[in-house]
Amino acid sequence: VQSEQDIQQLEEPSLPADKLQGETRDRESEIKDLKESIFELQDHVEQLQAVQLHNNKTILDLEGKVMTLEQQKRELEKQLKMSNKKMKEEAEEWRHFQADLQTAVVVANEIKCEAQQEIHVLKRKLQEAEQGMELLQQELEDLRASRLVMWRHQRAVVLCQ
Repeated sequence: VQSEQDIQQLEEPSLPADKLQGETRDRESEIKDLKESIFELQDHVEQLQAVQLHNNKTILDLEGKVMTLEQQKRELEKQLKMSNKKMKEEAEEWRHFQADLQTAVVVANEIKCEAQQEIHVLKRKLQEAEQGMELLQQELEDLRASRLVMWRHQRAVVLCQ
């Protein structure tokens, strides 16, 4: 609609030249403003492209870090799994050790009881043997004394003859 009015105004010879010059200046000013807006928009687009480039680089860096962290996570999960397995194995070994130790304690207690009984029997036999030895010692002394008496008696008989 505006361009039709412009054409009509150009066709009408009655419009003054000043009016046309004013409109031309307005149009030139509008063109100048539009060119400045275009320049500003281009500058803004360049800034946005730079930001986008930086963001893309940051995204790539972060994706690399994510991949590294995921790899580390897998390694840590693997280590954790191995540690858990080792801990279970060690716990099982510990239970076996405790069971073996308990068995050893029971066997040692049985051996101790048997040894104490054997010691008691041996002490009793020793006491009996000591008593028997005392009796034998007494008999030996008695025999020696009686032999001495007999020897003296025989000597006295021999001397008397």
